[in-house]
Amino acid sequence: MSSPLTLIATLTTLPGQADAVEAGLRLLVPASQAETGCLQYNLHRHQQQPNIFIMVEQWQDAAALSAHQQTAHFLHFGQTCGSLLAQVDHQLMQRIA
Repeated sequence: MSSPLTLIATLTTLPGQADAVEAGLRLLVPASQAETGCLQYNLHRHQQQPNIFIMVEQWQDAAALSAHQQTAHFLHFGQTCGSLLAQVDHQLMQRIA
């Protein structure tokens, strides 16, 4: 059995768009947490830079992550908030211990 995948997604908003992006992310969280294969999906906001959001995600395997990226709620966030983001950085890791 493969070990879980951890994804750290750092989203930086355009100036003045942090509240709109936060609202979109808050909608994304419960729907994502309910997905089969989702082990963790938590939203954080940077204390010193409030235009930066960090998602800490853990998925059962690559197939679960791939399925997540095709869900209606994930695609809706991209459609409604994608243009409000200045940068998105993904760090995909394999848990080893």
